[in-house]
Amino acid sequence: MKVTTERLEQCQVNVFIELEAAEVDKKLRQTARNISLKFNVPGYRRGHAPFAAVIRKFGQEAIQQEALDGFGEELYDRALQELPYEPYQPGELKDVEWDPFRMTVVLPIKPEVDLGDYRAVRVPLEVMPVTDEQIEAYLAQVQGEQAQWVPVERPAALGDQVVIDSEGKIGDKEVWSEEGHEMVLDAKDSAPVPGFHQAIAGMSAGEDKVFALTFPQDDPQKDVAGNEVTCRVHLHAVKEQNLLPIDDELAMMVGDYDTLDALTAAVRQRLETEAQQKAGGEYVDNVLEAMIDKAVKIEYPPQAVDREADLALNRMEQNLAASGIKLDVYLKMMGKTRDAYKLEFRPAAEGRLKKRLALIDIAKKEGLKVESEEIEAEVNRLGQMLGGQAGDMREFLASAEGHLSVADDLIMAKVQERVIQIAKGEGLPLEVETEVEAQAEVKVESEAEGSAAEAPSHDEAQPQAEPPASSEAN
Repeated sequence: MKVTTERLEQCQVNVFIELEAAEVDKKLRQTARNISLKFNVPGYRRGHAPFAAVIRKFGQEAIQQEALDGFGEELYDRALQELPYEPYQPGELKDVEWDPFRMTVVLPIKPEVDLGDYRAVRVPLEVMPVTDEQIEAYLAQVQGEQAQWVPVERPAALGDQVVIDSEGKIGDKEVWSEEGHEMVLDAKDSAPVPGFHQAIAGMSAGEDKVFALTFPQDDPQKDVAGNEVTCRVHLHAVKEQNLLPIDDELAMMVGDYDTLDALTAAVRQRLETEAQQKAGGEYVDNVLEAMIDKAVKIEYPPQAVDREADLALNRMEQNLAASGIKLDVYLKMMGKTRDAYKLEFRPAAEGRLKKRLALIDIAKKEGLKVESEEIEAEVNRLGQMLGGQAGDMREFLASAEGHLSVADDLIMAKVQERVIQIAKGEGLPLEVETEVEAQAEVKVESEAEGSAAEAPSHDEAQPQAEPPASSEAN
């Protein structure tokens, strides 16, 4: 067997595998004999048909393909032992010639990273200041959460809460039916059908109304999309929101605050803490992007981006499954296929891949490593968090694969912390931190779940009595 290579762009190599004619003929004849043992060849007992008769019966191409299926993987494995390159992913068969025999495999090889003087990169940690408008919006949200709905004797208006019985039918088919349903009339709400909330506005308690609306053509429920629905509504009651004034009394209602000033101060501190955490969460990303911009070279095979996109799609599928939703059903509702949706992941997947490769390279150059004691301690900590639940996860953590995954997370946390130190100008000279770069023991799987650029958390001090959380405060 003769193996030669041709270096391609984007960390790929053409691997050419050649066999002598005698060896190829031997493999084809052995394949033909195996076929004759399994299938009848007219005029011959099983296993006794000559090579030419098998060729006539099944065809030259079929015999060649069967032979290649039998020895192609073996040739590929043997060729890998002779290559001066480190494979990054399995190779892909590109072409096969039979006279003479030559098999061409495109092999993705290890990415090449040269970040240059990454230690010279400096990035300021920018924390967005908390504005008076943000504090006012937060307090308004708290005010809304403490508001009460009180009955009113007037027609319903958008923003009111109503109690209704309703049903919707397309012809004789019932689409929905509800009794005593409470809902806040919101022009932005398209459930159960666009325009439903606006149609109820103006109705009074005790009133009945019948009206027709049309589902959008692109409605995710294909059986109703584009159809007209007849809606029947009986309105029982109309309520409006009774907002309490934003004062000392409201402050005492929502927490351990004696005055509105005390609540306002706590809100400001909470928003400042959230702003700091948000800035810290984005800081590693910003630093890595700056390092990547100044990099001399970050090259990787295109197949690595495909794999990163697959991982992102798999993580999404797992998250949906945890909520009882199947990915295929979700995609069908959106009118998309897996392949089309995966294409949308590619830009973000490529960005994550670059950051991961940069982090791996920095970890090596900085001589960062994880000791077995650290891995065991983290495995024990995670096990205690799980308690008696999540048996499968506990079993995974106890396995060699689980230990490797934990080591990946720990080394990523260490290198992210080092990146922060470098960007702030707090890192010691490299020669002080590590004597020999080759001593670095970094074990990072490219399949490691989660974004490599996710920043470690930095918890800030919380106020003694936290104001109620508000998702709309920022």
